Amino acid sequence: MSISYELMFCVVVQLLTAGICIGVYKCTVAFMQQQIIELKQDMKKYNNVLERLIRVEDSVKSAHHRIDGFC
Repeated sequence: MSISYELMFCVVVQLLTAGICIGVYKCTVAFMQQQIIELKQDMKKYNNVLERLIRVEDSVKSAHHRIDGFC
């Protein structure tokens, strides 16, 4: 019982195709994870700016009340 060259060729091609698909999948997942990490860092920066903006708005509101008191 011998395996024909055509069958061996088909098996090799299918294994290569499966390997390439798995490799592309792993690279895509790794790229997406890196993008998620970068987005989290950007969100932390944005949240920090948002907190500072809220503090500034409160400060401006109290300053307006004090200015209105002078007039």
